[in-house]
Amino acid sequence: MKLDVWMEAVEAPVGTLERHADKSLEFSYAPGVPKEGRLSAALPIKDTQYGDAACTAFFGNLLFEGRELDRVMAAHRIDRGDIGSLLFHLGADCPGAVSITPAGSGPGKRPGVFPDDYEEVPAARLAELVRSLHVHGRLPEGARDPSPVAGVQPKIAVVHHDGRYFLPREGSRAPTTHILKVSPRDEPELVRHEVALLSLARRLGIETADCAYLEVHDQETGADIGTILSRRFDRVFDGTTIRRVHSEDLCQALGLARHLKYERDAVSPDIRFSLRAVGDLARRTARPALFQIGVLRQTLFNLAVGNTDNHAKNTTLLYSQPAGVLAPLYDVIPATMDARVTHELALTLGGARFAEDLSIAHLERAMGDLGFARARFSGQWPGLLTEVARTGVPFLAEAGGKSLADGVAAQLCTLEDALGIDLEVPQRDYFPRNVRDEKAARGGWTTLS
Repeated sequence: MKLDVWMEAVEAPVGTLERHADKSLEFSYAPGVPKEGRLSAALPIKDTQYGDAACTAFFGNLLFEGRELDRVMAAHRIDRGDIGSLLFHLGADCPGAVSITPAGSGPGKRPGVFPDDYEEVPAARLAELVRSLHVHGRLPEGARDPSPVAGVQPKIAVVHHDGRYFLPREGSRAPTTHILKVSPRDEPELVRHEVALLSLARRLGIETADCAYLEVHDQETGADIGTILSRRFDRVFDGTTIRRVHSEDLCQALGLARHLKYERDAVSPDIRFSLRAVGDLARRTARPALFQIGVLRQTLFNLAVGNTDNHAKNTTLLYSQPAGVLAPLYDVIPATMDARVTHELALTLGGARFAEDLSIAHLERAMGDLGFARARFSGQWPGLLTEVARTGVPFLAEAGGKSLADGVAAQLCTLEDALGIDLEVPQRDYFPRNVRDEKAARGGWTTLS
Protein backbone atom coordinates (compact mmCIF):
# COMPACT_ATOMS: atom_id res chain seq x y z
CA MET A 1 0.00 0.00 0.00
CA LYS A 2 1.35 3.40 -1.01
CA LEU A 3 0.15 6.68 0.44
CA ASP A 4 0.88 10.24 -0.64
CA VAL A 5 2.05 12.59 2.11
CA TRP A 6 1.02 16.23 1.67
CA MET A 7 1.86 19.53 3.33
CA GLU A 8 -0.75 22.24 2.88
CA ALA A 9 1.84 24.88 1.86
CA VAL A 10 3.34 22.61 -0.86
CA GLU A 11 1.48 21.94 -4.12
CA ALA A 12 2.76 18.41 -4.78
CA PRO A 13 3.15 15.47 -2.39
CA VAL A 14 6.24 15.89 -0.21
CA GLY A 15 6.82 12.16 -0.13
CA THR A 16 5.47 8.62 -0.17
CA LEU A 17 4.61 6.43 2.81
CA GLU A 18 4.62 2.72 2.02
CA ARG A 19 2.96 0.09 4.18
CA HIS A 20 4.40 -3.40 3.63
CA ALA A 21 2.65 -6.74 4.06
CA ASP A 22 4.17 -7.18 7.53
CA LYS A 23 2.66 -3.76 8.51
CA SER A 24 6.09 -2.09 8.63
CA LEU A 25 6.45 1.39 7.14
CA GLU A 26 8.94 3.20 4.91
CA PHE A 27 8.91 6.86 3.95
CA SER A 28 10.73 8.61 1.11
CA TYR A 29 10.78 12.32 0.37
CA ALA A 30 9.86 13.29 -3.19
CA PRO A 31 12.75 14.41 -5.42
CA GLY A 32 13.28 18.16 -5.25
CA VAL A 33 10.92 18.70 -2.31
CA PRO A 34 11.29 22.29 -0.99
CA LYS A 35 12.48 22.97 2.56
CA GLU A 36 8.88 23.86 3.51
CA GLY A 37 8.07 20.20 2.89
CA ARG A 38 10.16 18.88 5.76
CA LEU A 39 7.82 16.91 7.99
CA SER A 40 9.80 16.81 11.22
CA ALA A 41 12.99 17.74 12.99
CA ALA A 42 13.42 13.97 13.33
CA LEU A 43 12.91 13.47 9.56
CA PRO A 44 15.24 15.89 7.76
CA ILE A 45 15.01 15.87 3.97
CA LYS A 46 17.32 13.27 2.43
CA ASP A 47 17.51 11.00 -0.63
CA THR A 48 17.33 7.69 1.24
CA GLN A 49 14.34 6.07 2.89
CA TYR A 50 13.31 6.24 6.53
CA GLY A 51 12.58 2.88 8.13
CA ASP A 52 9.83 1.57 10.33
CA ALA A 53 11.01 2.98 13.68
CA ALA A 54 11.27 6.56 12.41
CA CYS A 55 7.97 6.26 10.52
CA THR A 56 6.12 4.82 13.50
CA ALA A 57 7.33 7.67 15.72
CA PHE A 58 6.16 10.45 13.40
CA PHE A 59 3.17 9.02 11.57
CA GLY A 60 1.87 7.08 14.56
CA ASN A 61 1.60 10.33 16.47
CA LEU A 62 -0.77 11.68 13.80
CA LEU A 63 -3.43 9.20 14.91
CA PHE A 64 -5.42 10.07 18.01
CA GLU A 65 -7.92 8.25 20.15
CA GLY A 66 -11.62 8.75 19.61
CA ARG A 67 -14.84 7.38 18.18
CA GLU A 68 -13.69 7.68 14.56
CA LEU A 69 -10.53 5.67 15.23
CA ASP A 70 -12.60 3.01 17.02
CA ARG A 71 -15.11 2.95 14.16
CA VAL A 72 -12.42 2.43 11.50
CA MET A 73 -10.68 -0.27 13.54
CA ALA A 74 -13.97 -2.16 13.99
CA ALA A 75 -15.38 -1.66 10.49
CA HIS A 76 -12.19 -2.69 8.69
CA ARG A 77 -10.79 -5.08 11.32
CA ILE A 78 -7.57 -3.11 11.69
CA ASP A 79 -5.53 -3.38 14.85
CA ARG A 80 -4.18 -0.29 16.64
CA GLY A 81 -0.61 -1.05 15.61
CA ASP A 82 -1.36 -1.08 11.87
CA ILE A 83 -0.53 2.60 11.38
CA GLY A 84 -0.40 2.53 7.59
CA SER A 85 -3.86 0.98 7.20
CA LEU A 86 -5.37 3.38 9.73
CA LEU A 87 -3.86 6.36 7.92
CA PHE A 88 -5.34 5.05 4.65
CA HIS A 89 -8.75 5.77 6.19
CA LEU A 90 -7.97 8.61 8.60
CA GLY A 91 -4.91 10.41 7.22
CA ALA A 92 -6.82 13.05 5.31
CA ASP A 93 -8.13 14.43 8.63
CA CYS A 94 -5.09 14.04 10.87
CA PRO A 95 -4.18 17.13 12.95
CA GLY A 96 -2.19 20.03 11.53
CA ALA A 97 -0.98 20.88 8.04
CA VAL A 98 -0.03 17.30 7.07
CA SER A 99 -2.47 15.00 5.28
CA ILE A 100 -2.01 11.44 4.08
CA THR A 101 -4.14 10.03 1.26
CA PRO A 102 -4.20 6.97 -1.01
CA ALA A 103 -1.66 7.39 -3.82
CA GLY A 104 -2.99 9.53 -6.66
CA SER A 105 -6.15 10.69 -4.85
CA GLY A 106 -4.99 14.27 -4.17
CA PRO A 107 -4.43 16.25 -0.96
CA GLY A 108 -6.62 15.80 2.08
CA LYS A 109 -6.54 19.49 3.04
CA ARG A 110 -6.49 22.94 1.49
CA PRO A 111 -6.78 26.52 2.75
CA GLY A 112 -10.30 27.70 3.53
CA VAL A 113 -12.07 30.62 1.86
CA PHE A 114 -14.17 32.48 4.42
CA PRO A 115 -17.17 32.51 4.54
CA ASP A 116 -17.77 30.40 1.38
CA ASP A 117 -16.29 27.17 2.80
CA TYR A 118 -18.11 27.43 6.13
CA GLU A 119 -21.60 27.18 7.57
CA GLU A 120 -22.74 29.06 10.65
CA VAL A 121 -23.69 27.14 13.77
CA PRO A 122 -26.86 28.58 15.32
CA ALA A 123 -26.78 29.26 19.05
CA ALA A 124 -29.25 26.46 19.80
CA ARG A 125 -27.18 23.93 17.85
CA LEU A 126 -23.97 25.09 19.55
CA ALA A 127 -25.61 24.58 22.95
CA GLU A 128 -26.68 21.08 21.87
CA LEU A 129 -23.11 20.20 20.85
CA VAL A 130 -21.68 21.62 24.07
CA ARG A 131 -24.24 19.79 26.22
CA SER A 132 -23.43 16.45 24.59
CA LEU A 133 -19.67 17.01 25.00
CA HIS A 134 -20.21 18.00 28.64
CA VAL A 135 -22.51 15.12 29.57
CA HIS A 136 -21.31 12.30 27.32
CA GLY A 137 -17.78 13.36 26.36
CA ARG A 138 -18.64 13.17 22.64
CA LEU A 139 -20.72 14.85 19.97
CA PRO A 140 -24.38 13.84 19.56
CA GLU A 141 -25.10 10.72 17.52
CA GLY A 142 -25.04 11.56 13.82
CA ALA A 143 -23.23 14.87 14.32
CA ARG A 144 -20.38 15.43 11.89
CA ASP A 145 -16.97 16.37 13.25
CA PRO A 146 -15.36 18.10 10.24
CA SER A 147 -12.10 18.93 11.99
CA PRO A 148 -11.13 16.35 14.62
CA VAL A 149 -8.82 17.47 17.43
CA ALA A 150 -6.32 15.31 19.28
CA GLY A 151 -6.79 14.63 23.00
CA VAL A 152 -9.51 13.00 25.04
CA GLN A 153 -10.96 16.03 26.84
CA PRO A 154 -14.30 16.91 25.17
CA LYS A 155 -13.76 19.56 22.49
CA ILE A 156 -14.67 20.62 18.98
CA ALA A 157 -12.75 22.73 16.46
CA VAL A 158 -14.61 25.73 15.05
CA VAL A 159 -14.14 29.04 13.29
CA HIS A 160 -14.94 31.96 15.60
CA HIS A 161 -15.41 35.31 13.90
CA ASP A 162 -17.23 38.44 15.08
CA GLY A 163 -18.82 36.53 17.95
CA ARG A 164 -20.28 33.84 15.65
CA TYR A 165 -19.34 30.19 15.23
CA PHE A 166 -18.83 28.30 11.98
CA LEU A 167 -17.90 24.79 10.89
CA PRO A 168 -16.24 23.79 7.61
CA ARG A 169 -18.73 22.64 4.99
CA GLU A 170 -18.73 18.93 4.25
CA GLY A 171 -16.06 18.11 1.68
CA SER A 172 -14.42 21.56 1.87
CA ARG A 173 -11.20 20.26 3.51
CA ALA A 174 -10.94 23.73 5.09
CA PRO A 175 -9.25 24.47 8.45
CA THR A 176 -10.67 25.89 11.67
CA THR A 177 -9.35 28.77 13.77
CA HIS A 178 -10.33 27.94 17.37
CA ILE A 179 -10.84 25.01 19.71
CA LEU A 180 -13.86 25.00 22.00
CA LYS A 181 -12.96 22.80 24.97
CA VAL A 182 -15.87 21.79 27.21
CA SER A 183 -15.82 21.04 30.93
CA PRO A 184 -16.39 17.35 31.73
CA ARG A 185 -19.50 16.68 33.81
CA ASP A 186 -17.49 15.09 36.63
CA GLU A 187 -14.94 17.97 36.72
CA PRO A 188 -16.97 21.12 35.99
CA GLU A 189 -14.27 23.52 37.26
CA LEU A 190 -11.45 22.08 35.13
CA VAL A 191 -11.71 24.50 32.21
CA ARG A 192 -12.09 27.49 34.52
CA HIS A 193 -8.89 26.43 36.29
CA GLU A 194 -7.06 26.04 32.97
CA VAL A 195 -8.04 29.50 31.76
CA ALA A 196 -7.00 31.03 35.09
CA LEU A 197 -3.58 29.32 34.95
CA LEU A 198 -2.96 30.34 31.34
CA SER A 199 -4.04 33.89 32.16
CA LEU A 200 -1.56 33.95 35.04
CA ALA A 201 1.23 32.69 32.78
CA ARG A 202 0.46 35.48 30.31
CA ARG A 203 0.56 38.07 33.12
CA LEU A 204 4.02 36.78 34.02
CA GLY A 205 5.31 37.31 30.48
CA ILE A 206 5.08 33.72 29.23
CA GLU A 207 3.71 33.39 25.72
CA THR A 208 0.49 31.39 25.92
CA ALA A 209 -2.31 30.26 23.67
CA ASP A 210 -4.91 33.03 23.46
CA CYS A 211 -8.00 31.78 25.28
CA ALA A 212 -11.12 32.93 27.10
CA TYR A 213 -13.53 31.35 29.56
CA LEU A 214 -17.10 31.26 28.25
CA GLU A 215 -20.31 29.78 29.60
CA VAL A 216 -22.87 28.27 27.26
CA HIS A 217 -26.42 28.23 28.59
CA ASP A 218 -28.24 24.95 28.22
CA GLN A 219 -31.96 25.66 28.07
CA GLU A 220 -32.84 22.00 28.51
CA THR A 221 -31.24 21.76 31.95
CA GLY A 222 -30.89 25.45 32.84
CA ALA A 223 -27.18 24.93 33.47
CA ASP A 224 -24.34 27.20 32.39
CA ILE A 225 -21.63 24.93 31.00
CA GLY A 226 -18.05 26.21 31.23
CA THR A 227 -15.88 26.16 28.12
CA ILE A 228 -12.52 27.44 26.89
CA LEU A 229 -12.42 29.17 23.52
CA SER A 230 -8.78 28.93 22.45
CA ARG A 231 -7.30 30.47 19.32
CA ARG A 232 -5.20 27.99 17.34
CA PHE A 233 -1.60 29.19 17.11
CA ASP A 234 -1.07 27.00 14.03
CA ARG A 235 -3.53 28.98 11.91
CA VAL A 236 -3.34 32.21 9.90
CA PHE A 237 -6.59 34.07 9.14
CA ASP A 238 -6.37 37.24 7.04
CA GLY A 239 -10.12 37.85 6.99
CA THR A 240 -10.82 35.93 3.78
CA THR A 241 -8.44 32.95 3.79
CA ILE A 242 -7.61 30.53 6.61
CA ARG A 243 -4.33 28.60 6.33
CA ARG A 244 -2.70 25.93 8.44
CA VAL A 245 0.85 26.38 9.76
CA HIS A 246 2.87 23.20 10.14
CA SER A 247 3.64 22.12 13.70
CA GLU A 248 4.65 18.97 15.53
CA ASP A 249 4.65 17.90 19.16
CA LEU A 250 7.86 16.94 20.92
CA CYS A 251 7.15 13.23 20.58
CA GLN A 252 7.35 13.69 16.82
CA ALA A 253 10.25 16.16 16.90
CA LEU A 254 12.29 13.81 19.11
CA GLY A 255 11.39 10.71 17.13
CA LEU A 256 9.47 9.10 20.01
CA ALA A 257 6.49 6.78 19.73
CA ARG A 258 3.31 8.10 21.37
CA HIS A 259 3.60 5.78 24.39
CA LEU A 260 6.92 7.44 25.33
CA LYS A 261 5.41 10.85 26.05
CA TYR A 262 6.39 10.47 29.73
CA GLU A 263 10.06 10.03 30.60
CA ARG A 264 9.17 7.36 33.15
CA ASP A 265 7.92 5.05 30.36
CA ALA A 266 11.27 4.94 28.54
CA VAL A 267 13.48 1.85 28.54
CA SER A 268 16.51 3.08 26.60
CA PRO A 269 18.48 6.09 27.89
CA ASP A 270 18.85 7.27 24.29
CA ILE A 271 15.15 7.00 23.36
CA ARG A 272 13.29 9.07 25.91
CA PHE A 273 11.60 12.39 26.57
CA SER A 274 14.16 14.29 28.65
CA LEU A 275 15.52 17.79 29.06
CA ARG A 276 18.80 16.62 27.54
CA ALA A 277 16.94 15.50 24.40
CA VAL A 278 15.02 18.78 24.31
CA GLY A 279 18.31 20.67 24.67
CA ASP A 280 19.72 18.79 21.67
CA LEU A 281 16.59 19.68 19.71
CA ALA A 282 16.91 23.35 20.71
CA ARG A 283 20.20 23.66 18.87
CA ARG A 284 18.41 22.78 15.62
CA THR A 285 15.62 25.35 15.98
CA ALA A 286 15.44 28.84 14.46
CA ARG A 287 16.44 30.59 17.71
CA PRO A 288 18.15 28.09 20.03
CA ALA A 289 18.69 30.40 23.02
CA LEU A 290 15.10 31.65 22.98
CA PHE A 291 13.87 28.07 22.67
CA GLN A 292 15.89 27.01 25.73
CA ILE A 293 14.70 29.99 27.76
CA GLY A 294 11.10 29.42 26.70
CA VAL A 295 11.18 25.73 27.62
CA LEU A 296 12.68 26.52 31.04
CA ARG A 297 10.08 29.19 31.73
CA GLN A 298 7.26 26.84 30.74
CA THR A 299 8.77 24.03 32.83
CA LEU A 300 9.16 26.16 35.95
CA PHE A 301 5.66 27.60 35.60
CA ASN A 302 4.17 24.12 35.22
CA LEU A 303 6.14 23.02 38.28
CA ALA A 304 4.94 25.99 40.33
CA VAL A 305 1.23 25.47 39.58
CA GLY A 306 1.34 21.68 39.89
CA ASN A 307 1.02 20.71 36.23
CA THR A 308 3.01 17.49 36.36
CA ASP A 309 1.31 16.37 33.14
CA ASN A 310 3.46 18.51 30.81
CA HIS A 311 4.38 15.50 28.69
CA ALA A 312 5.96 15.50 25.23
CA LYS A 313 2.66 15.80 23.38
CA ASN A 314 1.79 18.94 25.35
CA THR A 315 4.70 20.97 23.95
CA THR A 316 4.86 21.95 20.28
CA LEU A 317 7.41 23.05 17.70
CA LEU A 318 5.76 25.61 15.39
CA TYR A 319 7.14 26.09 11.89
CA SER A 320 6.35 29.76 11.47
CA GLN A 321 10.05 29.80 10.53
CA PRO A 322 11.63 26.92 8.56
CA ALA A 323 13.69 25.59 11.48
CA GLY A 324 10.83 25.95 13.98
CA VAL A 325 10.19 27.92 17.16
CA LEU A 326 8.64 27.03 20.51
CA ALA A 327 4.86 27.26 20.37
CA PRO A 328 2.92 29.11 23.08
CA LEU A 329 2.11 27.36 26.35
CA TYR A 330 -1.16 25.39 26.38
CA ASP A 331 -2.92 22.56 28.24
CA VAL A 332 -1.97 23.65 31.77
CA ILE A 333 -3.91 21.79 34.44
CA PRO A 334 -3.37 21.56 38.24
CA ALA A 335 -2.61 17.84 38.30
CA THR A 336 -1.31 17.87 41.89
CA MET A 337 -4.80 18.82 43.07
CA ASP A 338 -6.01 15.33 42.13
CA ALA A 339 -4.98 12.63 44.60
CA ARG A 340 -6.14 9.89 42.20
CA VAL A 341 -3.30 10.31 39.71
CA THR A 342 0.46 10.27 39.86
CA HIS A 343 2.31 13.42 40.86
CA GLU A 344 5.53 12.13 39.36
CA LEU A 345 7.03 14.73 37.03
CA ALA A 346 6.45 14.11 33.32
CA LEU A 347 10.20 14.51 32.84
CA THR A 348 12.82 14.44 35.56
CA LEU A 349 14.56 17.66 36.59
CA GLY A 350 18.23 16.96 37.16
CA GLY A 351 17.31 13.46 38.32
CA ALA A 352 14.45 14.45 40.66
CA ARG A 353 11.18 12.60 40.00
CA PHE A 354 8.91 14.45 42.44
CA ALA A 355 8.66 18.07 43.49
CA GLU A 356 9.38 16.97 47.07
CA ASP A 357 12.84 15.73 46.00
CA LEU A 358 13.99 18.88 44.19
CA SER A 359 16.99 20.92 45.25
CA ILE A 360 18.80 23.89 43.75
CA ALA A 361 21.41 21.41 42.51
CA HIS A 362 18.74 19.41 40.70
CA LEU A 363 17.43 22.51 38.95
CA GLU A 364 20.92 23.60 37.93
CA ARG A 365 21.60 20.15 36.48
CA ALA A 366 18.31 20.45 34.61
CA MET A 367 19.41 23.79 33.17
CA GLY A 368 22.69 22.20 32.09
CA ASP A 369 20.78 19.34 30.41
CA LEU A 370 18.74 21.93 28.53
CA GLY A 371 21.93 23.52 27.23
CA PHE A 372 22.47 26.56 29.43
CA ALA A 373 26.19 27.38 29.39
CA ARG A 374 25.88 29.10 32.79
CA ALA A 375 23.55 26.88 34.75
CA ARG A 376 22.78 29.01 37.80
CA PHE A 377 19.36 28.96 39.44
CA SER A 378 19.37 32.63 40.29
CA GLY A 379 17.85 35.93 39.19
CA GLN A 380 14.77 35.52 37.02
CA TRP A 381 14.39 31.79 37.68
CA PRO A 382 13.58 31.78 41.42
CA GLY A 383 11.94 35.14 40.68
CA LEU A 384 9.40 33.39 38.45
CA LEU A 385 8.44 31.00 41.26
CA THR A 386 8.18 33.92 43.68
CA GLU A 387 5.89 35.86 41.33
CA VAL A 388 3.60 32.85 40.97
CA ALA A 389 3.38 32.78 44.77
CA ARG A 390 3.26 36.48 45.61
CA THR A 391 0.94 37.82 42.91
CA GLY A 392 -0.28 34.64 41.25
CA VAL A 393 -2.04 32.99 44.18
CA PRO A 394 -4.28 36.03 44.88
CA PHE A 395 -5.01 36.29 41.14
CA LEU A 396 -5.94 32.60 40.96
CA ALA A 397 -8.28 32.96 43.94
CA GLU A 398 -10.22 35.58 41.99
CA ALA A 399 -9.97 34.06 38.49
CA GLY A 400 -10.15 30.35 39.29
CA GLY A 401 -11.68 30.05 42.73
CA LYS A 402 -10.60 29.20 46.26
CA SER A 403 -9.72 25.54 45.68
CA LEU A 404 -7.32 26.40 42.83
CA ALA A 405 -5.55 29.05 44.92
CA ASP A 406 -5.29 26.67 47.88
CA GLY A 407 -3.98 23.84 45.69
CA VAL A 408 -1.33 25.97 43.99
CA ALA A 409 -0.27 27.45 47.33
CA ALA A 410 0.20 23.92 48.68
CA GLN A 411 2.40 23.06 45.68
CA LEU A 412 4.46 26.22 46.20
CA CYS A 413 4.93 25.42 49.90
CA THR A 414 6.25 22.01 48.87
CA LEU A 415 8.76 23.74 46.59
CA GLU A 416 9.73 26.15 49.36
CA ASP A 417 10.55 23.29 51.68
CA ALA A 418 12.38 21.30 49.02
CA LEU A 419 14.47 24.17 47.66
CA GLY A 420 15.07 25.87 50.99
CA ILE A 421 14.08 29.33 49.71
CA ASP A 422 11.36 31.78 50.69
CA LEU A 423 8.88 32.15 47.83
CA GLU A 424 6.59 34.50 49.80
CA VAL A 425 3.61 32.16 49.53
CA PRO A 426 0.46 33.86 50.89
CA GLN A 427 -1.17 32.03 53.76
CA ARG A 428 -4.05 29.89 52.55
CA ASP A 429 -6.31 27.21 53.96
CA TYR A 430 -4.88 23.71 54.20
CA PHE A 431 -5.08 21.69 50.98
CA PRO A 432 -4.67 17.87 51.26
CA ARG A 433 -1.93 17.58 48.67
CA ASN A 434 -0.74 14.01 48.11
CA VAL A 435 2.97 13.42 48.82
CA ARG A 436 4.99 11.24 46.41
CA ASP A 437 1.89 9.36 45.29
CA GLU A 438 1.23 7.86 48.72
CA LYS A 439 -2.46 7.48 47.84
CA ALA A 440 -2.40 7.59 44.05
CA ALA A 441 -2.59 4.91 41.41
CA ARG A 442 0.10 5.21 38.74
CA GLY A 443 -0.85 6.72 35.39
CA GLY A 444 -1.26 10.10 33.79
CA TRP A 445 -3.78 12.84 34.39
CA THR A 446 -7.01 10.97 33.80
CA THR A 447 -8.77 13.63 31.76
CA LEU A 448 -6.09 15.13 29.56
CA SER A 449 -3.25 12.69 29.03
